[in-house]
Amino acid sequence: MAYNSFPYLCIFLPLCWAAWALLPQRYRPAALLGGSLIFYWLMAGTYTFWLLLAAALTWLLGRWLGSLQALQAATTPGLERDARKAAKQKFTTMQKSVVAAGVVGLLGLLIWLKYLPFLVRSLNALLAQLPFGWQVSAPSFVQPVGLSFFTLMAMSYLFDVRRGTIRPAEHYWQVLLYLSFWPHVVEGPFDRWAQVSPTLLDPPKPNYRAFTFGVQRILWGMMKKLIIADRANMYVKAVFDDWTKYSGAAVVVATLLYTLQLYAEFSGCMDMVLGAAECFGVPLTENFRQPFFARSVSEFWRRWHITLGAWLREYLFQPVIVSKPMMRFGKWCRTRFGAALGRSLPVWAGLLLTWLAIGLWHGAGWLYVLYGLYYFVLQWLGEVTEPALLRLCPRLTDWRTRRWYKLWQVARTFVLVNFGMLLFRSNGTHAALDMLASLARPYTGSLLIKLDVQDMWVLVIGAVVLLAVDLLHERGVAIRETLARQPLPLRWAVYCGGMLAVMIFGAYGDNYDPAAFIYAQF
Repeated sequence: MAYNSFPYLCIFLPLCWAAWALLPQRYRPAALLGGSLIFYWLMAGTYTFWLLLAAALTWLLGRWLGSLQALQAATTPGLERDARKAAKQKFTTMQKSVVAAGVVGLLGLLIWLKYLPFLVRSLNALLAQLPFGWQVSAPSFVQPVGLSFFTLMAMSYLFDVRRGTIRPAEHYWQVLLYLSFWPHVVEGPFDRWAQVSPTLLDPPKPNYRAFTFGVQRILWGMMKKLIIADRANMYVKAVFDDWTKYSGAAVVVATLLYTLQLYAEFSGCMDMVLGAAECFGVPLTENFRQPFFARSVSEFWRRWHITLGAWLREYLFQPVIVSKPMMRFGKWCRTRFGAALGRSLPVWAGLLLTWLAIGLWHGAGWLYVLYGLYYFVLQWLGEVTEPALLRLCPRLTDWRTRRWYKLWQVARTFVLVNFGMLLFRSNGTHAALDMLASLARPYTGSLLIKLDVQDMWVLVIGAVVLLAVDLLHERGVAIRETLARQPLPLRWAVYCGGMLAVMIFGAYGDNYDPAAFIYAQF
């Protein structure tokens, strides 16, 4: 039951909202939980068991952490200084062990269901080079929907309980609702317990403004998905799935359209997700902030899939670079290579680990490792060459304030991102390298692949509208608030125009092959 399907939009969502709005306030969390479990069951069937198991493990370990913290608070204040210090160290060690058990359990679940086939294939490829002829077989699993999302959210919950920034949930159903809440369980965003639990567990009253704003956002997401993304998918699928037939301009157009498709689809899904949650008064985290106005690849990733980057930065990169092994590595580097390089090498090591995690999070395969390494190398080169560029061109600091240079940075970043998109969409490492090489070969066929002239015009106009909306947001224009201040006839004209645009220009029917949400597989 996809977010843009008729059963979801016209049956499931209205029924859930009606039940949530009509029930007394104390029963509204039950309506959300019931709707979430029904939604997930319809999406995953018996694989719902893994979600229930992850929630149970998270809740139990969270309660254990809470009891250890309460015991520490009750017993240590009356002790002598040395005894208090020893007791504190003991409780800290115990809490770290509990968190480690949770990480092992949740990561083990993720690796077992998502990465085990990739690990076995890689091991077999290595064993094939040996004379023994050994091979390893692995059990076959279907990856549950949203597995990477709810496992990382569960880990962030345990980390935050350990830090003392949140109190552990009292009841299992509360953690289960947090992890299974249907708007974010399939494609995110990675929401924190502290942000969403107040409105999930103590829902606000139905609000006309929140409801209408949520419906507006769902409609905008539908327009991006059906008009732009699903139409672009026809061209992209034809070229990338049969790449040996195409080269040069055809590959360039397919790459540009894939970038457009992925952005329209993923950000459109986030609009539908955040809009649905807004109807229920639940504030979810924004996941995009006009990424194609970024002036560097690092800024691009601070604007694209924001919650994934924030999760990895807070729970992986920062803990790694301040860990004791990394501090010892930094000290060793300073004694061998000098102070400057000694400070930089641990940070680069943390960045490498983070980018590898980003690549592997997107998929279990060496292509995704290459994808993560690509962005690591770009960010590393940017930082390494910065001092040399400033020495070679002292006017660079002044140029960076000029509009023309900012536009150049945006264009450069866009080109680099599109190379990354080509890697990301390719059917394997060999296909990616072959398509990159094919860019130098001319293509003599028609560029209207699977689409006619009218379809291409719809894509161009859709891209222009999307760019215009992003430009207004970049300049701080609150479009929905501005629309809400307009006269009623004008507002309804905009709403009806959007619905008509979806019905008339949406890519559905016999001539189209709409794609499933790409990030749902992660």
